[in-house]
Amino acid sequence: MMSLWMGLVQAVPPAVAQDQLGAVARIDPVRSLAQDARDAGITVQLYLSQGVPYRVYLLDEPRRLILEFNRLDFSGFTVGNFDQSDGITGVRYGQLQDGWSRMVFDLAQPLRVAQSGLAIAAGDQTGLLTLELTATTAAEFASVAGPPNRQVVAGLPPASITRKTRDRNAPFVVAIDPGHGGIDPGAQVGDAAEADLMLSLGRMLRDALRRNDNVRVVMTRDQDVFVPLEQRIEIAHAEAADVFISLHADIVTEGQASGATVYTLSEQATDTASAKLAARHDRTEILAGVDLSGADDEVTGILMELARQETQPRSIALAEVLVREFDRSLDHVNGRPHRGADFSVLKAADIPSVLVEAGFMSSPKDLKNLKNTEWRQSFADAIMRAVLEWKDQDAAAATLRRQ
Repeated sequence: MMSLWMGLVQAVPPAVAQDQLGAVARIDPVRSLAQDARDAGITVQLYLSQGVPYRVYLLDEPRRLILEFNRLDFSGFTVGNFDQSDGITGVRYGQLQDGWSRMVFDLAQPLRVAQSGLAIAAGDQTGLLTLELTATTAAEFASVAGPPNRQVVAGLPPASITRKTRDRNAPFVVAIDPGHGGIDPGAQVGDAAEADLMLSLGRMLRDALRRNDNVRVVMTRDQDVFVPLEQRIEIAHAEAADVFISLHADIVTEGQASGATVYTLSEQATDTASAKLAARHDRTEILAGVDLSGADDEVTGILMELARQETQPRSIALAEVLVREFDRSLDHVNGRPHRGADFSVLKAADIPSVLVEAGFMSSPKDLKNLKNTEWRQSFADAIMRAVLEWKDQDAAAATLRRQ
């Protein structure tokens, strides 16, 4: 085994054949486990059907251990052998983009990785990943916690994507962002998961928009994978999106809420419920293993000011058109249908952006609608009509602004 300090990348030995690395590994759910060690630490053992590249790092506030793998399938895997350790309070897992996957271990105490190694069996080429975690201080944990350099491991998308140059004759580009996905299912009520419903709604909206001339659609995700909030914005930038629409269907834990609601970016939420909803979205991102520390320092100050100058009024205009269309065609709007909140996913300064809550899964009526395929199609069609109406209005307003 090899000593490892957090943030460094660990990969399978060079002796492992390259063609093997291209295959998909699976975890043996029976033998794999996490158990308490004698030194108040934890031993984690993952038995893999074959060796795959991986990396391990820590994140703080809350304390988490992150394991990421290239081409690992979680089919048949359960966390039963991992949540019995006193030092691990929760385990989540799911697919990322580009063939990567992630396991997130919630830690009850500060731990560091004393040793880490992946042993490959000479005969059947199965792999055994072992992590030895030992107790440490809160200060030491915080000093080594943080995301590793995403550029280090081949296959991960870059941390920053350059925006394409806009061609005047190019199609009108709509970025559709189905909320949550993969390791982050979003709100769940019974057998219904927000991530699944919004992916279905997003695909319906994509198909509806594609039926129109000179309209192109980009999806931030088109399968059940986890995409960090920052990367969703980067995807829209990379495709020179003209508008960004994030789709959600959350729950409220206090009071009652129903009907469609459209959010635009605001440092000061219009109401307490909106503030809590925005905080919960970012909280979900943190729990899924993404480090948002420093995001406000780097993003909010500059981008919010830019958004106020030109993009924000355009976002507000889009929200108003959406609300009118929902009210006209579906009679499905919230009592306060247009609200403002500090959603991280709306912080693209140069792209008009809205977050659409298609309904609230905590409302029985809304949940029935959201689970109905025909209703979701009608809602997608309503968004399509509103976007096209706003597109024409925005183009006319742009002509006036240039005069």
